[in-house]
This record gives sequence, C-alpha cells and structure tokens, in this order.
Amino acid sequence: MMREEYKDHIDTYSVEGSWWLSKLTPKSKWGNISLAEIYLRKYWLSENEYNSKWKELHERIFMNLDVSLPDMVFKKGYELIPLRGGCLFSEKDFEQLKKSLLEIGEKYLVVIENTFRGNLKEPAFRMKYPVTISWKEIINGNFISSTIIENPNKEFFIFGETGVWGKYSASDYVWPLDIIGFKPECRTIFTNHFKQSNEEEKQINEWLPVQYQ
Repeated sequence: MMREEYKDHIDTYSVEGSWWLSKLTPKSKWGNISLAEIYLRKYWLSENEYNSKWKELHERIFMNLDVSLPDMVFKKGYELIPLRGGCLFSEKDFEQLKKSLLEIGEKYLVVIENTFRGNLKEPAFRMKYPVTISWKEIINGNFISSTIIENPNKEFFIFGETGVWGKYSASDYVWPLDIIGFKPECRTIFTNHFKQSNEEEKQINEWLPVQYQ
C-alpha cells in the first residue's frame, strides 16, 4: 500500500527531465530507483499515519495546511526566527536544527510539502525522519532525497510531536526564506543555535513580508 502512495514520486522524479543542477546527485547518477525505494520505505509517512497522528499537530502549529508567505504561517504563541532559505535544508542549518531538537527531546522530524490548496502539479511529499538521522543518511536517497532537500521550487512544513516548534521552508517565495517558530520556553535553545550576523539580520528584515515585521 505504501509503495502505491509514492509510486508517482518515483515515476515523476526519476526521469532525466526532472533533474536540475543538483549538488548532491549529479546528472550522471540521477535516476537510481533502487536507492530511492530503499529511502522511501524507511522514511515515507503514510497517509493513514499522517491523518491519525500528525495532521492535528500540523494544524495546531500552523495557520492552515495551505498557508504560505506573504501570509503569516504560524499560529499565535510562537516566536519567530527568519533565516535565508532556498531549499529545505543545507547541511549547516540541518545540523543547527538537529541540535536544537535533540536538546528539546524531540524524536521525529516530519516534513510535509505544501500543495497550495491542491494546485501542486507534481506529487507532494510526506516524510518522517528520526531526529538522530545524520546528514549523510538524509541525503542518501538519490533523486528522491535531492528533490526533497534541494529543490528550490518546493515549500514545506516541518514539525515534530512535541508541538513546541515548527519550520516553514518558503523556498519559492520572492525572496527565499525559512521561518522557524517556537514556544517562549524554547527561546534560549533556538536563539543559541541559530545565530546571525547583523548584516544577515538586516537583509532578511528587508525581505520579510509586512506581517512578520
């Protein structure tokens, strides 16, 4: 059953035409279906599990399941750190987030692609990773992991079962941004791990939609 849920993802993203200038999977190695299926068997989040466990958390943290910038993404009660974006994760911000979540005691990293009210033309991803996953492993799915991690045209909701944090990856916004939200009790953890220079803060503040300023 799960294989059927991600069959379209394999068919769509394995073809040469779906390749772009990936840094993680070069064109010569793109399309390894065996690696992609191993990866999806490990980390795909089934529709049943999402609906029974994760959808309520998704809705508790974010305004709705289709919201995106320039609208406010997070519900009231979350403090925000805006960051430069461009893709779901770079190695640096993945490690920063991982350290934060381990400190909180989070167990899972759930990644849900925004379908923009069902208007997304390509099959959308639902993934669930253990927080302890390494960078080497999270990028080890050939064209599938590269499409999730690197594709600059996709936007994602990221959260866990604690409900005290979330991240919205607005890679396809006018200026690519990542917005991290967290409850006040987690402020020290996130501000310690996501430090920015004054120059970065100034530029990001210029990019932010009015609702975030």
